[in-house]
Amino acid sequence: MKKKLAILTTSLGLALITSQGTYANPQSNPNGPYVEKEQNVSLSGLMTNEELEKTLMKLEHSSQGKMQLDIAGYSNNGTPLYVAKYGDNDPNKKRVLLYTQIHGNEVLGTEAAMEIMQKFNSGGKEVNDMLDEVSVWIMPRVNPDGTMTQYEDKWYPVRYNHQAWNPEELGMPADTAYPWYYNADGSERGQANDGRINYGIPGYDLNRDFNPDYDFDINEVDKEKLAEVLNSDSTNNPFSTGFVVSPEAKAVTNVVKEFHPDVAIDVHHRGFNVLSEDDNRSVSISVLGLFTTKPYTDPFTGKTYKVNDDVEKLSKQITVLGYQSLQRGFSSFGAIQQYPQVNYPGSGLGAIQLNGTATMLIEVKGQTQTLGQKQNGMLKETVKAPIYDILNSIADGTVENVNADLYDEIPPAYGGISDPSTRY
Repeated sequence: MKKKLAILTTSLGLALITSQGTYANPQSNPNGPYVEKEQNVSLSGLMTNEELEKTLMKLEHSSQGKMQLDIAGYSNNGTPLYVAKYGDNDPNKKRVLLYTQIHGNEVLGTEAAMEIMQKFNSGGKEVNDMLDEVSVWIMPRVNPDGTMTQYEDKWYPVRYNHQAWNPEELGMPADTAYPWYYNADGSERGQANDGRINYGIPGYDLNRDFNPDYDFDINEVDKEKLAEVLNSDSTNNPFSTGFVVSPEAKAVTNVVKEFHPDVAIDVHHRGFNVLSEDDNRSVSISVLGLFTTKPYTDPFTGKTYKVNDDVEKLSKQITVLGYQSLQRGFSSFGAIQQYPQVNYPGSGLGAIQLNGTATMLIEVKGQTQTLGQKQNGMLKETVKAPIYDILNSIADGTVENVNADLYDEIPPAYGGISDPSTRY
């Protein structure tokens, strides 16, 4: 009996050693939390479109005139696209536009934006002094249709809006190629990156549907030329502009035309990363200041758009501010990278930047399918903290003293974790 017990103990010890060895080298620190395959994704803490609308109306009422709530347009399914205006478009004030959830499955920007509005409404000397100097307009949910997508009778937010490509309605042949950012089959990544699902509703990646020509109207442009541009890979590709097919992109463009912002901030989500080869902290957010690295020539008008030096400098300065605001010791708050450099004149920030507005992208780690609502509190803070610091620095003018060259010292993109459910 003793001999058998010894053998059993030895076997158990080996199992423990093996288990401990397996758990010794997690991909990142902290390593998760992640949504497991087959795990129910809880979205109960996130706002539906109806809840968002009710909350916005309550915020307008409680602001005592500080905030004006307007409808900038309607989604393809007819849902209002709200813009909350703190201050007007007075050219004697600095103007900042914040918009979020242009991708329906990237939800925390909306939640953070609502908390920013609550802080604005609560007042206090710092907030009031800032709003005396800076007008802030907030579009908290640009893609309400994608947000409320249903799949297998469950709430399943997706990246795209809900809209079918119909070239004949636009006066072109039925076989005209669709914009490259059109999701024809209505597919989306699966939960915990487990393959893909097909929810069956076509739509557009709204963040590729913008055009630096704010007056571009797909219904009015020469249709023969439009078909030619769409049918050519050289003019219908990820490095071209969008065609403003969606009412959502049109609504954002109209807000920009009305407001003329000095700064625009867009909040997204992305995958999981570690900071560097020598530092496996889980990257909480990625930031980027430049969206168009090359001049863009419009095939319809022949006009060339280029980011001017002052816009590039201010874009770098606000991004450096955002980075510095989260350097809080050796914590996940401080694990921040540059987002991989892109050249997207058809993105919202790309088109806006080409028209003279400084820009900053915030990319929060994890998406609805890979994180659910886990870590909401911490991740919302990583969005709000840099925005507050940027707004205050714009208000008091200290943004002008920020060294733009420090932008290049923000750690570069590194260490993607392709499948967050794979732990070790």
